[in-house]
Amino acid sequence: MDVFEAIRSRRSHRSFRDDPVEREKIDRVLEAAIWAPSPANSQPWEFVVVEGETARKQLIELSERAKQTGTIEIHGYSFVRPVTFGDSAGTEEPEVNPLQRYSLSFLKKVPVMIAVIGNPASRIHQARTESADEGYKYACAAAIQNMLLAAHAQGLGSLWFTFFDRQLVTRFLNLDASRHLVAIVCIGYPDGTPKPPERVPFTAKVRRMD
Repeated sequence: MDVFEAIRSRRSHRSFRDDPVEREKIDRVLEAAIWAPSPANSQPWEFVVVEGETARKQLIELSERAKQTGTIEIHGYSFVRPVTFGDSAGTEEPEVNPLQRYSLSFLKKVPVMIAVIGNPASRIHQARTESADEGYKYACAAAIQNMLLAAHAQGLGSLWFTFFDRQLVTRFLNLDASRHLVAIVCIGYPDGTPKPPERVPFTAKVRRMD
């Protein structure tokens, strides 16, 4: 698959078939991840592959618990409690935050979940500055993009998943306190193809300097 075709045709999937994913395909996804760029070639990523039914069920239960408590990690933002809208003292019932209605039922059919973990201390010949400390996050994001494209190129569907309580999942994965859970990549054979999302033309986002 041409790289430009892969970039344009990749989709975020929330509907998967029950088919198991071959180990060699998962290994190729992980191989693609470690070839992502990173500051000073620090390679500050680690991965936990969750495939067993019991472990996957526990991980799903933790996400459901986070949804109920409102302690949710979603694209870097923490919701420390369920949020309501409207005047609770008035006659109208307060509206629950739409995030609370986000269905996680699709997770039950995800055969493989890969936790992407950043190691802030994994720097090679890199100055200890505040900006350098953020580099592991950018590197992990690049690794995730490689994973999504590698999965797509092999006929797999994937999802960059952050709807979780980071502390709960960190304990479940038995991670060292120094590690930072960045995301969970869900992988499986897709059940259908989502419609392409709208994109603002790149010309509207570009400024050139001569």
